[in-house]
Amino acid sequence: MELRHLTSFSAVAEQRSFTQAATRLGVTQAAVSQQVASLEKELKVRLFVRHPKGVQLTEPGARLYSYAQQILELLDKATTELGRTPATISGELRIAASTAPAESLLPELLAQFRERFPRATESLAVTDSSVAAAAVDAGDADIGFVGDLPGNSTLQATTVASDDLCLVTAIDHPWATRRRTTLKQLSQEPFIVREQGSGSRRCIERALEKQGISPTSLSIVMEANNNRAIHDAVARRVGVAFLSSYSAATSGQVVTVTVRGFQPRRNILLVHSRRRALPGVARAFLTFVDNWKTTQTNLPPL
Repeated sequence: MELRHLTSFSAVAEQRSFTQAATRLGVTQAAVSQQVASLEKELKVRLFVRHPKGVQLTEPGARLYSYAQQILELLDKATTELGRTPATISGELRIAASTAPAESLLPELLAQFRERFPRATESLAVTDSSVAAAAVDAGDADIGFVGDLPGNSTLQATTVASDDLCLVTAIDHPWATRRRTTLKQLSQEPFIVREQGSGSRRCIERALEKQGISPTSLSIVMEANNNRAIHDAVARRVGVAFLSSYSAATSGQVVTVTVRGFQPRRNILLVHSRRRALPGVARAFLTFVDNWKTTQTNLPPL
């Protein structure tokens, strides 16, 4: 049994197609078919059932896939930790991410990952935390980066960064000069918030409730589903808002204001399914992120 046979077999199992597996591996379909056939001949079992919509693992195939995942994951970890580029790592890494990590953390992280694994490609869907987590849970994304998870989530989650949520105002707002305010004054201001389902919104609402303030008591004048729209509305004095520290720091059109005794902070989580086997490129990315975290003296604020 050769590693290339297990690699081709795993790719077919994950793509549910010999053609798509060949495309992902950058080889011909005939080569993939031949390698799977060699495995079936050696093991004297049928690994796949072919049908018009693709292929499905047989019971022996499912058992072999479980072992193949462990073998290839160990190979990925060993080659990554020893500083080599695993030749087996290729294919598309499907990522769903909320706005803050998509704008701040992922560009540099994915650039480093691509430098290490040049045969990998990535697709990135930017949405809010709830939708990103749901995409991972449904199998529409391999991994997700979110600022919050529902309490009943079954996803595996790892903290990769922390994010301060800062109050921002227009540069000509009365608070902009003294750069500080109170929760009482905050409750009297027109307020701009992210949409329902946003991790940052849930974080702020929980922080307010801990202070004995109902989020419904805020004078909400606008909801928006992205940080740029909120930033621009704040700059035009539509209202004040809490933004990720990264979003708040990228422009001279708004200023951050300290709220006495109130500093919402959340963790940015990398999530993946516990129930579904990850493709090799996703396993390599998880190992890559684990190694990247060890180079950080502290989990970085975004």
